[in-house]
Parts: sequence; structure tokens; C-alpha cells
Amino acid sequence: MGKTGPMLLGGHRGMGENLASHDVDGQPLSVYPAYRENTIESFQQAAKCGVGFVEFDVQVTRDNVPIIWHDDDVVFGAADAPQRPMVKDLTLAELQALCGRGGNTSTSTAATASATAAGHGTGAADLPSSDSHFQQPHVLRGTSEDGSVVSTPRGGSDDGSGSMVDDCGATGGRPHSKLLRLFRDRSTRQAGTRYEPWACAADDSIPTLEAVFRAMPPEIGFDIEIKMTTGDDVVHTPAEEVDRMLSAILPVVDRLAGPQPPQDHFIDGPLLQPHPYRNAPASAAATASAAAAAAAAAAAAAAQQQQQPEQQQQPPMGRRIMFSSFDPDVCVELRRRQSRYPVYYLSGCGLYTHADARRTSIPAALSFAVEAGMRGVVMPASVLLKNMDTVASAGASRLELMTYGLENNDLGALQAQADAGVVAAIVDEVAGVTAALGGGGAVMGHGEEAADRV
Repeated sequence: MGKTGPMLLGGHRGMGENLASHDVDGQPLSVYPAYRENTIESFQQAAKCGVGFVEFDVQVTRDNVPIIWHDDDVVFGAADAPQRPMVKDLTLAELQALCGRGGNTSTSTAATASATAAGHGTGAADLPSSDSHFQQPHVLRGTSEDGSVVSTPRGGSDDGSGSMVDDCGATGGRPHSKLLRLFRDRSTRQAGTRYEPWACAADDSIPTLEAVFRAMPPEIGFDIEIKMTTGDDVVHTPAEEVDRMLSAILPVVDRLAGPQPPQDHFIDGPLLQPHPYRNAPASAAATASAAAAAAAAAAAAAAQQQQQPEQQQQPPMGRRIMFSSFDPDVCVELRRRQSRYPVYYLSGCGLYTHADARRTSIPAALSFAVEAGMRGVVMPASVLLKNMDTVASAGASRLELMTYGLENNDLGALQAQADAGVVAAIVDEVAGVTAALGGGGAVMGHGEEAADRV
């Protein structure tokens, strides 16, 4: 897109990665954005802001349920001696006990999950894997702040109802597991070195992939990142681990995705059209008014269809879906197992060290994407902005380029990418960026017609 159409904006984990704000003494003040990342509430809020799609991370539990969670592990307990079970070692019920809406479970259920964590040898000395690109520091060119920082006291937040909301959202003093995290600082963007309470003002439970499909309208596209936990010293992911992941994820997508979109590209077609969440009314009265207007419009449309029975009805809209992964072996297997949805290779392009040479440079990423039949490459905006000729190189190989990273919070950086021909950018400061763009979910390249805007 870019020069030939709008560059689409996607919401990173919904409204953005959860970052921490600190006082002058380094004590945690709040978690931003207010919405817990990778939850249905966060996805729905991003849709209201006007993004065209949401990006989220899918992992598979020990009982083979695809769930939405970014980190390799779940960290809870005392900050100086946390427990850190891997997501893949927990069942869905155990995950929900640990961080479903904050311990809305019995003490015995939480104890069972804790015992599972202990059984997998998660000690306080173990640190989270550095495999995740979003947990590592980036150079920031600038951000478009929306000015809304939600203060969350340590250990809980006031939800306005007179009761304290605990770290996962439970009220009334019920037993709960306190989630912890190594946050990046919102101001410095530097990675944290100590665990801090992961408390969000607008909390929600860990969703399954199925729940996300059922909760989100089909007009909102999905960038489904397959999140692998193999270390950066492993060249090839074991085939059985790839199979474990995809055998659980693909059937859910096939069952719930709806009819296949007519266009072959993730970016094309209905994904760029206005959707019900965009610029949603804020007040209850406005919501009721909008609902009444929508009902009247639906009734009028139904009456018109009755008057013109010979006119063929439009088929239901298919959701725009793409798969992505940092793991080349997963990308290859995704391409082999299905052809319905495009696969994009997610690469640090040398920003992160890895034993697999396919992950360590721009040329390696483009070469792999071509050889493996990928639709395109998703790369760090920080890398692309220093190597803008990559867009032309990708285009010559018939590859689409998308970007991620904190640089995409800067409107100038977004405009430069749109002008160059980048098809989509995944942003973290969703509220600020979309507000600056007038509530739209795309960026025009210079010279485009105004009619091309979404």
C-alpha cells in the first residue's frame, strides 16, 4: 500500500504493551495503558479507536487450549522470590486460577496452580526468556502521547465503586495470585531489572483464542502471532513442538474464521472499511441513540430486500486474518498446512541475536520469506527507518512489508513508512496515534487521493 493505498494501523496486543511509570525514586506508580494487554477489553477498545486489526500472541496450554498471552511464563508471588511456571506447563484451569480475573477462585484452586508451578522447578533465580522482542529496549525516535495516565496504587487500584481492585481485577478481598512483571519503563523504554506488581485499572481475564473470535466483530482483522518458547540458542525448533502448537491453533481458526474473504491480501478489501467500533459514542444516551438509528436502518434495509427479492443478498463478511511468527520453522509449517490465510515472517532483522542465521539480517529475512513462500515480512520500524531501501528490495521480490516497535508511535515515522510503501504498522500508543489521525486506522502516503482514506 503506502503509495498505492493507505497504510493500515494495527493495535499491538490491543491498546498496546503494558508499560510502567515510576516516581523519582524508581517506585512504580501506574501501568499504562489502563487495559491489560492481550485481553478482549483491550482489543475492543483498540477497535473503538479505529484500528483496522489487532495483533496478539497465541500460546497453547498443557491441555492443548490456544490462549492469548505474550510472556513465556506467568510470574506471581513475592517479588523477591517469585514463581514462574511456563504457560505450556499449565492447564487452562490453572492459568485462569493464577490470572483469570484476579483470583476469582478458591484458595485450593490457586494452591493447585502454585503446586504445578513448583513442580516444574521455577525458581526465583530464573529470569524470563529474552527471546521476546517486545521486552527488549528500543531506541525511541519520539512518541505521540495521548496524555491519559491511569494511576494505580501498589497492590491495587480504586475502581470507583468503593472497593479495591486487586492485581488481576478481583474485588472484595477474595484470595488471589499477585501477578508480577519485568516492565519496560514508559518514559525511558528501558527494560526493568526487578519484578513489579502487574495491576491494570481496566482488567480482564486471559482469553482463549476461541473467545476472541466470538467477541470481536468480523470487520476487525487479526494478526495471529504464533508465540514459541524455544531459546535463542536453538537453530531449529523441534518438529513435535511445532506440531503441538499448530494442531491446537489451526482447527480453532478454521472453525470460527467465517467465510474466506474474496481478496488474496490481508490488507485489501473489507478490512479497510469503517466498522461498528470506530468512533463509537461515549455516552449511554448517545449509545442508545446510535442503537436506535442502527435498528431503524436495519429495518429499512430488510424492507428494501423484501421489495427486491430478485436481488442477490451479500454473503457474510469474512474476517481478515494473517499468521506471523518469529520462528521460521513455524512459518514454513503454517504455509504447508494451510493456504487460506497469508503467512508473514516476523523478524528482528539482526536487532536480536540468534543461532538461526535466518533471523539475523535484513537480506536473510527477505531471502527466507521468498524461498518459503511468505506473503511478506514484519520487521522492527527502528531497523527499517535506517534502511528504507528495504521497501524497494521487498517489492522487487513481491513481498509486503509491515513494521512493529515503539517508533510507530511517532507520526513522522509512520508518514515516512506510508510514503515508502509499507502496508501496515503495528502501534502501541493506539489512543494517541489514532486521535492524531482523526480516529482513522490508516495513514495516507503523500500524493494519494483523499477518497482512499478509510
